[in-house]
Amino acid sequence: MRRLFKPLVQGTLALMLAGTATLSSISGAAANEVHVVQPGETLSEIANYYGTTVADLRRLNSLHDANFVWYGQRLLVDGGGSAIGGTLASEGYQFYRVRAGDSLSNLAQRHGLSVSKLAQINGMSPLRWLYSGQVLRLPGSPAPVSQFGAGTLASAGVRAPEDAQRYTVRPGDTLTRLAKRHGISLTRLMSMNGLSSARWLYVGQVLFVPVKLEAAEVEPVQRSVPLAPAMQPVPPVAALQPGLGFGAIHTVRNGELLKDIAGHYGVNHAAIARLNNLTNRSILEEGQALRIPTESALELLEGMEQRLDQARYPTSSERWIEVDLSEQMAIAYEGTRPVRAFVVSTGVGNTPTVQGTFRIWAKIAMQDMRGGSHAAGTYYHLRDVKNVQYFHRSYGFHGTYWHDNFGTPMSRGCINMTNEDAKWLFDWASPTVYNDDWLFSNNTNPGTLVMVHE
Repeated sequence: MRRLFKPLVQGTLALMLAGTATLSSISGAAANEVHVVQPGETLSEIANYYGTTVADLRRLNSLHDANFVWYGQRLLVDGGGSAIGGTLASEGYQFYRVRAGDSLSNLAQRHGLSVSKLAQINGMSPLRWLYSGQVLRLPGSPAPVSQFGAGTLASAGVRAPEDAQRYTVRPGDTLTRLAKRHGISLTRLMSMNGLSSARWLYVGQVLFVPVKLEAAEVEPVQRSVPLAPAMQPVPPVAALQPGLGFGAIHTVRNGELLKDIAGHYGVNHAAIARLNNLTNRSILEEGQALRIPTESALELLEGMEQRLDQARYPTSSERWIEVDLSEQMAIAYEGTRPVRAFVVSTGVGNTPTVQGTFRIWAKIAMQDMRGGSHAAGTYYHLRDVKNVQYFHRSYGFHGTYWHDNFGTPMSRGCINMTNEDAKWLFDWASPTVYNDDWLFSNNTNPGTLVMVHE
């Protein structure tokens, strides 16, 4: 499935040139911006939007063809260079350097402003998203800006309950799992942290949990330490090696389907089918014994006809993701060690999945997708697609609810996964996301390597 940014999301980033470390140099820096090309956009439309010319866009970006830009391409735009510089030192304002998790909406709320007013103060669009290190002007309010950054308990105004400790969310954590681990109800955990059941958790988020949690995983509330989430992934997790995993053996009851059994064990039905040499639509016989994969599903690697030779691995030290088109499998690695396997669906027909080695360059927890042609009968519009991670232009991983035929090519180029598998991979892979907005990779928050091959 190819991606489509929400119409209201303007994929623009503000980039200061060298010298933004001090306020004096900010005033002299050229106000160039980066525009991420949206579906159907042309150079002339982009030039009109920013009040510049096609010739300037071609000059800034060394473009040879004025009639061709591709979806997701990043273009430098000359923003004029004087909008911020002349007003940064205006009386009654303080300077604030953006941290991971900040957005215009939560900064505006913390300072008693509307988003449009805060955007106006800083000479930007209210639809614009922020990047770490960006300098903003904020009202000289007596209430200081939280040193912990947005999205933490301190900045949210949540008070620590008695006998509570801080816990930093890790990949795979959910509110339900955390409540069960600490022996409290889901309602109680949400109440302790001022959350709703619809609230997404993100890696690095800090929550209050009961003292019952193991000491190695918590920080006492009374300790005065920064809560800024780490920018790097957590250390490698323990995982079973292929051939050593043992999930369960299920004896089929009369009338049971693969989906029923998969739901009971919380695994992908396609993984059960593959592990037992069945198809997704196989009719099961009463009394039939089925091998159930473990949570990591590494047993699936045993049945692969030919594994990728380690000499071809793109790295031996960092996290990366292999996508095997022939096997319709994705595998997450810590260096040379596989830690989780997934049965997926990749591109079909004239929309194959791109091959090569890439890095994840953009992520969003949920978005709408649309594309195709009404005339050709290929138009689609899918709402609330979850856990989207793009690794090359419009190709990416994402959750899938409109089909369940995993293990068979089904998509328009992307890697279709179950929502549960896509969520695990979203939390595990970089760049690390601290809120539900778009996030692009950069040098301090790089994207995980992705290798796609047949």
